[in-house]
Amino acid sequence: MLYRQTPLKKLIAGLSLSFGVLLTQSAYATSQVPSQSVAAEVQELMERVGPPSKVAIRDAKKVGMKDVKLHTLTDSERVKVAAAFASLPTLNRHILEKRLHYLAFLDGIPGEGTALTSPATRKGFYDITFRASVLNESLSTFLTTKEQSVFAADGSDIAVSVEGTGTDALTYLLLHESTHVLDFSCNTTTDPHSRFTEGIWTDPDTMVSHLATSAAARTHFHQGHPIGFGEAVAVYDSLAQSPFVSLYATASQYEDLAELVSWRELMSKHGGNLSIEVTDSQGKTMRHWEPLTFPGVEKRFAEVDELLATKQYCGISS
Repeated sequence: MLYRQTPLKKLIAGLSLSFGVLLTQSAYATSQVPSQSVAAEVQELMERVGPPSKVAIRDAKKVGMKDVKLHTLTDSERVKVAAAFASLPTLNRHILEKRLHYLAFLDGIPGEGTALTSPATRKGFYDITFRASVLNESLSTFLTTKEQSVFAADGSDIAVSVEGTGTDALTYLLLHESTHVLDFSCNTTTDPHSRFTEGIWTDPDTMVSHLATSAAARTHFHQGHPIGFGEAVAVYDSLAQSPFVSLYATASQYEDLAELVSWRELMSKHGGNLSIEVTDSQGKTMRHWEPLTFPGVEKRFAEVDELLATKQYCGISS
C-alpha cells in the first residue's frame, strides 16, 4: 500500500488493510547462497532497518492505535529479513538500495493488511513500515484474513479462503512494497504511455468503464463497501474476466502494478501459486479459481518479465 493524502474515512479503511505481514521461515525466501555483491547490498539494506516514519505513527494513532511503538528485531528475525532482501529481483533490490530510507516494524498494530510505503523526509526516498506481529504469520493466513475483510455476513454461511504457496509473506510484501518504490521513483504507471495502465486505468484511481462497472470493482478495495459472502462467486467470476491478479489490485493503478509484479515473481522464481476457494455451510467447495492462469493476467506477465530484465531503468542499473 502506498501512502497518499486521503479523507479520514478512507484512511481508516486503508489502514485496516495496510499494516501487514512478514515471514515464517527464511528458507522460503531464498534457496541459494547470495553472491558477494548481493550480500554486500543486503548488508547495506539491513543497516536501514530502523525507526518508523512519522507518517506511519501519526496515521496509526489517528485511527485509534494509541500504543504503537518500534519493534526491535531479534537475531532470528534479522536473518529472515535479510533473506527476503536477498530474494528480491535485482532491479527491485537496486531500487531499494538507492531509494529506501528506513524499513521499520511496529508493535501495537492489530488487524489484517499489508504494509505502508510513504515518502520519507529525505527527498526522493521512501519509508516502508510493517506490523511486527506478521513476522510469524503465514502467507495464506495473511491473504485469507485480508480477503475476508471484503465480505460481510449475510446468513449464507459461505466462506472464502486464499492460499499462497512457494514463499513466505515477507518475501511477498517486500516484493509488493519495493515495486511501489520502483513505480514512484521511475514513474512506471504515471507515464502517459505506460504499458501497465493502457486500456485499464484512465487515472490512478479510475478504471476504464467496462472494468469500473464489474462486480470485481465494487469491493471496499476500490472505494466500495463490504458485500455479502453470497456474492463471492459472482465477484471472483468477474475477476477472472479482468486483467487483475487479485481484488486488491483493483484498488489503484499502483496496487495493480505491485500485485502483478509480486505474483509473477513468486510464480516464476519461487514456483508459487495463488488460489481462491469459496465453500458452503458444510465446508464443501463451491468454486475454485487460480488467478495466475486468468487469460487477462497471463498476457500481462510478458510486460513484467521485460521490466524486471531491464539492465538500465530510469537511471537504475540492474
